[in-house]
Amino acid sequence: MAEPYVIKMPQLSDTMTEGVLVSWEKQPGDRVERGDVVATIETDKAIMDVEVFRSGFLAGPLAAVDSVVPVGEAIGYLTDTPQGSVDSPGMVTADSAKSTDSRARAAVEAEAESASVPAPAASAAPAENAYPIKMPQLSDTMTEGVLVSWEKQLGDRVERGDIVATVETDKAIMDVEVFRSGFLSGPMLSVDSVVPVGEAMAWLVDSADKVQREAKRALASATGGAANRSVGTPAPTPAPTPATAPVVTPAEPAPAVPSDGSIRPAPRPRGAKATPYARLLAGSRGLSLDGLRGSGPDGVIVAADVSAQTAAASNVAAAAVAVPGDGRPMTAIEKSISQAMTASLTIPVFHVTMHIRPEALQRAAKAEGVSFTVALAKAVSEALLRQPRINAAYQHPDRIVEGRPHDIGIAATTEDGSLVVPVLRDLANKDLKTLQEEWTPLLERARKRRLSPADYQHPTFTISNMGMYGVSQFDAIVTPGTAAILAVAATGPDGMPVTISADHRVVNGADAAAFLKDLKALVEAPQSWLGASGPAIPEGNYDVQVLVIGAGPGGEDCARELAENGIRVAMVNHAPLPGGECLWRGCIPSKAWRAAADRIRDRVHDAAMGIQLGEPHLDWQQLEQHRRSIVQTRGEMALKTDQGMKIQVLEGHARFTGPHSVDIEGRDARTLTFAACVIAAGAPAFVPPIPGAKEALAAGAAVTSDTVWDLTAPPKRLCIIGAGAIGMEMAQMFHDFGAEVTVLEALPRPVAEMEAELAEQLMRALAKNSPRLQVFTDVQVKDISGEAGNLQIRYGKGQETQVVAADLLLIATGKRPDTSGLALERAGVRLGERGAIAVDTRGQTSVPHIYAVGDVVGGYMLAHTAAQQGRVAAANLLGHRATYEARKDCGVTFTRPQVAFVGLTTEQAKAAGLDVVEVKVPMSIDAKAMMTGETDGLIKMVAERQSHRIVGVHFLTDHADTLVGEAVMMVSAELTLEQVATAIHPHPTQTELFGEMARRLLSRLRRSARAKA
Repeated sequence: MAEPYVIKMPQLSDTMTEGVLVSWEKQPGDRVERGDVVATIETDKAIMDVEVFRSGFLAGPLAAVDSVVPVGEAIGYLTDTPQGSVDSPGMVTADSAKSTDSRARAAVEAEAESASVPAPAASAAPAENAYPIKMPQLSDTMTEGVLVSWEKQLGDRVERGDIVATVETDKAIMDVEVFRSGFLSGPMLSVDSVVPVGEAMAWLVDSADKVQREAKRALASATGGAANRSVGTPAPTPAPTPATAPVVTPAEPAPAVPSDGSIRPAPRPRGAKATPYARLLAGSRGLSLDGLRGSGPDGVIVAADVSAQTAAASNVAAAAVAVPGDGRPMTAIEKSISQAMTASLTIPVFHVTMHIRPEALQRAAKAEGVSFTVALAKAVSEALLRQPRINAAYQHPDRIVEGRPHDIGIAATTEDGSLVVPVLRDLANKDLKTLQEEWTPLLERARKRRLSPADYQHPTFTISNMGMYGVSQFDAIVTPGTAAILAVAATGPDGMPVTISADHRVVNGADAAAFLKDLKALVEAPQSWLGASGPAIPEGNYDVQVLVIGAGPGGEDCARELAENGIRVAMVNHAPLPGGECLWRGCIPSKAWRAAADRIRDRVHDAAMGIQLGEPHLDWQQLEQHRRSIVQTRGEMALKTDQGMKIQVLEGHARFTGPHSVDIEGRDARTLTFAACVIAAGAPAFVPPIPGAKEALAAGAAVTSDTVWDLTAPPKRLCIIGAGAIGMEMAQMFHDFGAEVTVLEALPRPVAEMEAELAEQLMRALAKNSPRLQVFTDVQVKDISGEAGNLQIRYGKGQETQVVAADLLLIATGKRPDTSGLALERAGVRLGERGAIAVDTRGQTSVPHIYAVGDVVGGYMLAHTAAQQGRVAAANLLGHRATYEARKDCGVTFTRPQVAFVGLTTEQAKAAGLDVVEVKVPMSIDAKAMMTGETDGLIKMVAERQSHRIVGVHFLTDHADTLVGEAVMMVSAELTLEQVATAIHPHPTQTELFGEMARRLLSRLRRSARAKA
């Protein structure tokens, strides 16, 4: 490690803020391996082990036994050598040990320092060892709260778990609990004070005679006025910038912002980082940072980005004018609305209105036992399935986020007349009964303003219904993070006026009109979507009922599902045998190579087990014969199965001539008419516009994942452009075949879809187990020159330019749909992002009787994904309701160790509005891994905090391709931690780790729950 690694006081429960160091299990200078227990600590409920997941030597300064250490503070260090102590405690601070990249930290510190925004001063403690009661951070976006009431008085005895106060965030009033016993003491903030997160509101002392009963002090009050601090209160000293951190010089002076505490910082952006001053500047301008792309190191949002975001809106921003009178201060919720409305000035909007007759939906809702609100929200979700662009969002400066779940915010009035917008989640995948069960308690919490952050954060679409007030028509306001809002007014002679206000950067007028047209049909004829409506295949005199274009996993599974249900199906394939890329150019042939590479690699472990077999030798011709035999046999088997199921298999290329017809060119040339169609045409390898790339491919000096299968021998020197799943698999396989391999990747880390910590550990494992494999990330390939056997690939990293010499170049930069040969415009099928066919979660395109599945629709370009989407499309064509759920998808990258995932990472789950926790286990402590010498990597499990539902499992381990199967069942069946924890797993197997992780996480959650009881 380049600098000492900090061992921090871990947070072992949600309520834990500090721990007591009980013992050191290792001494300075001792060797520490990943998974070792180095210390024990005592929380408020238990004594726990402190494990480390780095290797090194324990070094001081060490925290003293019996010392109280705040969560996140350093208790010791790891170094590369047994030096006993680091040079200076200042070398590694708690701040410098955070997972944030050092360059991003430097940007934060440099900008915060240049902005000269003082931190709030802490109040002086009333007595030695007094415990501060701080303003808690009740959501990721909360930066301050308003003190609503004190539930205990000065001098009162306080027990652990007692509620001592209530605070108001921008959406709810919440309780403040304490987890220490003592007596409530001043200095105490006054009611209505605005308190920054982490600021002391009052204190606990250990005896009644130490209680300080002085007059209450106040910070910036919710009733106005600047902050009032206690005289003599020291301001905290800013942490020093690490000496090794790069200095970031702002391109221009940061805009001036008042530093008197009167400006509330904007919430932290979802899924991104922002400097403190950028948040303060955004708060001063009433802007949301969600969706804003940062220009700082590693995408950190800096003040200049906020200024650029507001430049376009500067001409329409309201001028600050003097208003006579003594104005009252806004409440927290009023300020939140004010900021959102000011931010909305940056959005170019338009409005479209249509009248809808609601009576049929009202009757249907009553018959189903649900409210009209829930029924309308479900109808909106159905319309969003048909017009998915309405559910997208603008992402500054030039991107659109698509494919989001249907998380619909529904405006509701609170008991005190305020407005809140609770969010009903994932409507596309829930029935009316389930939605009503979720809406009833959610609405009750909204009315009482007892919403948790997960209840109101991050809607993807919003409904505002003012019909109950008799409003005849109104326009609602689009807020950042959404592209549209629906305003519903009172029903009149012409029906119920509904107006969509839409962000013109994302939605055009035709989109909005089509959405309202679909919504009108859904509301006025709810029987079409409330239950099964029979087959969706149009009737008529067609050659076939369903035409499937493509015979890969998506097309073939779809065709078989339809044929099994008696549908007349034709399947057009551009090759003599079915199987698609997976069989002929992807999954199957690459894993045949991987199997051979594994045999070679496994010999490394033989000596440790006392087995001497000698150096392995690769017979390339025999391996190729083995590979070709597998794919040919499986292709012939697939064709026999298809024909046996009465599927009409045609060889050729299909091209649309109209919405119900194609011309087929090739061996089985003909014109064919169809009632419905499923496009499963796949996607070719993408070749980026690098100078010399096309010439190298034409000369045979370069190959792609489609053409690498024609090699007569493995290269001695291989360069690979692209460190995705294909690139990394090929890199390690050819390394094991004896090649010197160099991988060049434009992104900061390999396999970008992999969980971040797993990617970091994979890089370390490769450095150890693949000595002839080098991976260079964050580079730009400039050009390619030379010939086969003597190639030069020139690339740049920063200001430096390097050259890789290679015998062969593999361009593994992913795949991209190419539908140019299909003539989709003749059928009316619309394209989405990057040339992919736009579909909803059912696979339906912009033409109701045409579906598309697999690589041609983008997203996860995986064989099993395509197969599932094919089955979903078939189910919908048969009249059943089915959707593809990306949040339950999975994948395996066949490196060594293997990488696998199912479901969501912690970051993805939080971005989706879920409150989750995670647990992980290193493979180095697993007995089976020790037996086989396969101790690299770890497994992570992610579960919802309240329901305990498992939403994701992530692997970096050998045999992950086998282990992931059980995890798929956990996520797919929405199993809980309790169900996995009580299942009996065989011993000794690695599946035992699932039960162990579930029990560990349950134990942690139980301790947290007891502390709150």
